[in-house]
Amino acid sequence: MKKYSIRKVAVLGSGVMGSQIAAHCVNAGLDVILLDLKSDDPDRPNKTAEESLQKASKMNPAPFAKPAFKDRIQVGNFEDDFDLLKEADWICEVIVEKMDIKKDMMARIDKIRKPKTIVSSNTSGLPISEIGEDCSEEFKTHFLGTHFFNPPRYMKLLEVIPTDSTASDVSQYMRRFCEQVLGKGVVICNDTPNFIANRVGIFSIANIMPYFFYGDFRAEDIDLLTGTISGYSKAATFRTADMAGLDVTNHVAKNLYPSIPDDEMQETFNLPDKFEEMVENGMIGNKAGKGFYSKQDGEYLVINPESMEYESQQTLEDPVLEDARKIKDTSKRLKFLVNSDGKIGDFLWNVQRDLLMYAANRIPEITDSPLSIDRAMQWGFNWEMGPFERWDALGVKETAERIQKEGKEVPPLITEMLDAGIHSFYDDGEVYHPGSKTMVDIPPEAEGELKVSHLRKQNVPVIENDSVALHDMEDGVALFEFKTKNATLGGELVQSLYKALDKVKHDFQALVISHDGDNFAFGANLKEALVAKQNDDWDSVVDAVNNFQKTAVALRYAPFPVVAAPFGKTLGGGVEFCLYSDKVVAHHETYMGLVEIGVGLIPAGGGTTELLRRAMNKLEGEADPLPFIREVFKTIGMAKVSESAHLAKELGYLRPSDTIVMNRDLLIKTAKQEALNLVHAGYRSPAETSIKVLGKTALAAMKLMLHVMHEGNYITDYDKVVAERVAYVLAGGDLSEAQEVPESYLLKLEREAILECLQDERTLDRMEHMLKKGKPLRN
Repeated sequence: MKKYSIRKVAVLGSGVMGSQIAAHCVNAGLDVILLDLKSDDPDRPNKTAEESLQKASKMNPAPFAKPAFKDRIQVGNFEDDFDLLKEADWICEVIVEKMDIKKDMMARIDKIRKPKTIVSSNTSGLPISEIGEDCSEEFKTHFLGTHFFNPPRYMKLLEVIPTDSTASDVSQYMRRFCEQVLGKGVVICNDTPNFIANRVGIFSIANIMPYFFYGDFRAEDIDLLTGTISGYSKAATFRTADMAGLDVTNHVAKNLYPSIPDDEMQETFNLPDKFEEMVENGMIGNKAGKGFYSKQDGEYLVINPESMEYESQQTLEDPVLEDARKIKDTSKRLKFLVNSDGKIGDFLWNVQRDLLMYAANRIPEITDSPLSIDRAMQWGFNWEMGPFERWDALGVKETAERIQKEGKEVPPLITEMLDAGIHSFYDDGEVYHPGSKTMVDIPPEAEGELKVSHLRKQNVPVIENDSVALHDMEDGVALFEFKTKNATLGGELVQSLYKALDKVKHDFQALVISHDGDNFAFGANLKEALVAKQNDDWDSVVDAVNNFQKTAVALRYAPFPVVAAPFGKTLGGGVEFCLYSDKVVAHHETYMGLVEIGVGLIPAGGGTTELLRRAMNKLEGEADPLPFIREVFKTIGMAKVSESAHLAKELGYLRPSDTIVMNRDLLIKTAKQEALNLVHAGYRSPAETSIKVLGKTALAAMKLMLHVMHEGNYITDYDKVVAERVAYVLAGGDLSEAQEVPESYLLKLEREAILECLQDERTLDRMEHMLKKGKPLRN
């Protein structure tokens, strides 16, 4: 019998974080109660929570995977509905950051909660143990911190903070629950001020501020130097602060300062007066429209710290930066920049030195694990490299020597590590463990994870070239990996997939299609098609179209189950591979769309045909098929992209029976299991079935839609032309009456339509524009 099981969650406090945590719990399929203060309005006692949910539903990016999910949350207030907490398996407190109010709330919860109900606080800095100290022993064993990062749906990090009283099985259960059900990357923290990510992250921002307010670097210079070029996030330093809110940064630093008297860098958290002035004047970042940056008349201006006025940005130019950009490896690029001569090198060395020393000196105070600090910074602040990866990049020994030469004290962690004969924090799948002064295996990001990188360490790929690899996942399941840049589906990849199907047929029982990249697929390789057409190599263009469609359709009729496991952007041909797989296991954050029309093409890898089939399969009895066809036409014609895997089901890109996985690290493992389930159920490939089309009736209706949109200037002349080609396929051509046609008939229409597009100069103009500018041309 399971000791703990969470189905019903009560979120207390419906502010920005509370409403979004509630939304994410609903996304994960949990039953959610959301309570807040009782309103003074006698007709609307739950007005506070209701209005918070309404605000959340309009946020961008959206906290809800589907707008309709908002209605699944049961709202109430602390006065009338506190009894609802008796039903909760997990109570998550997200009320105001004041100790006395939190303690009062915990006392109320203690009186009403059922035994074994887990209670957590989402405080960002108050001591967890103090919040629950006055409660019963049974309460305290089930109490801990769960610190979500904003926005909770999208940020991977969740800091779990057990107290000395928290039962170890409660901590372990919450870790697994938050990984598997909520899809989070969990880092266990000590109950210390601001835990891990904010302690190190706010230090980093605070430590850099004086270089802007009192130094000779502009804000945009610092953001360039502390952005992706040196292994931080795209938002760098000041854009990150603007996103988080300068008032929040100020609040965290002010609270932190008195609570860390023994911190050797305590004074760093005493932020510059000019920064305080910005906050007092309402210049608090994106939510106010002005912070370090302000968008005015379409231009992002930057603040001048002397005049406190906004001005145009300037571009920092230096030969060092030009040389650095030629270095693809981030670790090597960081080392080059830090060791370069001049003010850029000096600035980056000073900033890295302070960060590296600070992180090293926080062990074992905030955690005993360098890996936990690195993961917290990667998952909570989107840094590419955590502090201890930076130690490795710069060289632990040489960095320690440089610190010593400057007359500073090398952190004890580093001295002990070097004395033990260990010269890097990471090495061949192992990480340094300070407690034992040895290297230990790097634990998985989520329990049970399976990644392509793991498969590579275990075995040499069965097949491999520059574009793909076929891996043995054991148990009779193979994995097909895309290796191309941006996961574009070029000729070599498509042909390799077709050949791999034959290999799987003979040597395996099932196939999974996925990889470890950031996005599943950006669609066909436009450059290949454009170059072939420009070189008058029409035969190659025709072959590419035929091969792509033949390969996508072959996924369905292979004599073994094929499971696609998409994630991130899944566009064009990537969607078609999913449409023709037997099963899709999609990450919650999968953004699917047949977007071909934007580059003057139509979906011709079976996508138009398959969406039509799925629409016609929805028909019941004598229902009129035309509204269903119109919906497919709008989906393709407007290049609709789902904002979640749940919405991909609504658009027909996923079946209702397809699986949605919250944690990306568990995606391939789940896909493998689903493939084996199909094998064990005695899988047989489906027979080809006919599809009902309406012919001229549907074609006329779709052309009328296009006429109205064109007259209203909603679509351009060429949008109309390309959309008419889509309409022709969806209608089944200009057949005089409704009839059943074979799938192969519609697939032929797809091929003819896309080849017609590729012979049109306006399509070539769109393709070229997309390749050069990264956005569609509206010609």
